[in-house]
Amino acid sequence: MPRIHRRFSEARPDWMSQADRLGYHYYKNADGSFAWREDVRYEFDRSSLTLIRSVTETLHQLCLDIVAEAIHRPEGLNEFHIPAHVQDVIRASWRRQDPFLIGRFDLAWCKGQLKLIEYNADTPATLPESTRMQTMWHQQKGHPHDHAPLEAHTLIQHLRELRRTGRIDPIVHIVPYPDNIEDTTHAVYYGEWVQQAGMKAVHCELKDLDITHQGQLLHQGRIVRSMIRMYPWELMFRDPGARHLQNCGCTFLNPPWAALLSNKALLPALWKRFPGHPNLLAAGYSPQDVTALRPGPYVEKPLHARGGENVRVMIGEKVICAQDGTYGAYPRIYQEFADHRIDGVTASIGAWTIGDRFAGLTMRESPDPIVRHTSPIVPHIVRKDSFLSRTLKWR
Repeated sequence: MPRIHRRFSEARPDWMSQADRLGYHYYKNADGSFAWREDVRYEFDRSSLTLIRSVTETLHQLCLDIVAEAIHRPEGLNEFHIPAHVQDVIRASWRRQDPFLIGRFDLAWCKGQLKLIEYNADTPATLPESTRMQTMWHQQKGHPHDHAPLEAHTLIQHLRELRRTGRIDPIVHIVPYPDNIEDTTHAVYYGEWVQQAGMKAVHCELKDLDITHQGQLLHQGRIVRSMIRMYPWELMFRDPGARHLQNCGCTFLNPPWAALLSNKALLPALWKRFPGHPNLLAAGYSPQDVTALRPGPYVEKPLHARGGENVRVMIGEKVICAQDGTYGAYPRIYQEFADHRIDGVTASIGAWTIGDRFAGLTMRESPDPIVRHTSPIVPHIVRKDSFLSRTLKWR
């Protein structure tokens, strides 16, 4: 049976200075807690990694089936609360087969089985932690075992292939969310990867974008034809400038159709289309949609919540755990609660996708049932089979 364990570990005494040298400066939250910790680590065996890879790629394909179905049905995008004036933008993006760049599933480990919590497939965060921070930790603390960081080289190869096939421009504009240190760091990382893929990266603030008379995006006199953006689609769709999206001629990474993947309405749609699927949790638009089939706790989520904001874990009318936030005005969905504690601590397995392939892991944990934006990321190893066999024999 696949195994994952949480183990105590000795933190590197100088890890904060090493993080600063990697450009990862936001490892401490506003309340003084740490967003990265390495006094613990997660240990996977090879079979658990194989399972995560298989489930991740399966779930991605199921999600694409939902996108295709929603786009082809006349009212399909209404269920995702996509504003009417941008629905054709999403349809056109799908029909052009605009390329998908990167996403991250949040998965629950439930007694050896993986369950989908949600899909961060619009502007997924944690790039420094998942690549260079994990890799440096592994070089210094993880041997003789393997690990599965987010594969920057795979992302670079994917970008290179998109350029080779003419699907993106040789100049890629990179636009972070305004005044956000985390996204500013992500923009730096994306810029380096774009350059390593043989293209030119242009860093651009959202406020510095203009619109030509023909409706094209303009930055410092140059037409923007390809963009990696960290401004979420749900905000962009509701911006006055959204009227230019249809004819702006820009290829966005991730594309407009990915707005359906990052939307929590995906969860009821998946359950309706694939009821009882072993990697899905029951989900619907009322608590009864979940509890009628499987009595017990359930989770309430806004359609566009991020970082655990405005999420509530409930049983009946009683709130077990809740997080405030800025997404309270959005409609809500309800999902079966998954107790995904590993050795007593709630742990979220972040399973990355690049294109349509699994591309690495990120572990995040919380002392209570809600994993938040401020919850710490923890390093991991993948045990070598021979070492695991000796360990089990000694037991």
